[in-house]
Amino acid sequence: MSGSQHRITIQLDLSGYSFTTYDRNGTRTAHEIHSCPVDLSVKELAQVLGRQFSVVSVYFTTWKYTLVPVSHFSKESPGMYLRSVRDILPDDRILTLDMPSRKAVMVFAMPESIYSGLSVLNRNVRFYPTSYMLIDRISSIADNNRLLVSFTEGMLHIAAAERDRLLFANSFPARDMATAEYFIFSVTKEVMFNPEHTRLHIFGKVPDKVRDELCEYFAGIAFIS
Repeated sequence: MSGSQHRITIQLDLSGYSFTTYDRNGTRTAHEIHSCPVDLSVKELAQVLGRQFSVVSVYFTTWKYTLVPVSHFSKESPGMYLRSVRDILPDDRILTLDMPSRKAVMVFAMPESIYSGLSVLNRNVRFYPTSYMLIDRISSIADNNRLLVSFTEGMLHIAAAERDRLLFANSFPARDMATAEYFIFSVTKEVMFNPEHTRLHIFGKVPDKVRDELCEYFAGIAFIS
């Protein structure tokens, strides 16, 4: 099977990267995890992307994003929305993603070195903040109170919705699980969810001890791959 029939999903953060490849039938063909600095991650991914993939999705850890209602969004100056809520560096690249299900546009920033380093290798590359995945997937949950979290290197991403109405989406620095739990409990209180009637959905894995602590607080825990 030729490389053009494959797609690849990459998760990139400060601790390294992982990637999963799929054939044209959606069957997973490979999964690898690598620990290394970001600049080395880009160099190593250059070898992976030397093969041609029809779809390349890069998810990266960042808190530099915001959602703008479509009715208020201007394509001419997307950066102004982000600069009003986040500190943007001179070498950051400002990008946008349409989110029709939310009637919004996600404006986000990423290091120019990562953007240019990967874009030049494959014209099919699409970039997504990790939180995009949570916000996009929240509609697929059947619960009335929908609470999703994802843990990446030193950061907690969290989204909450009441049925299809998005109530909250943000990322917080969390160097340890105790800090992450604090933010989860705080957001649950802020959106006024009763934890006894709320199931927490988690992308990825958490230590057994943390899982047990969260199970004591919430009605249940569901893990999403």
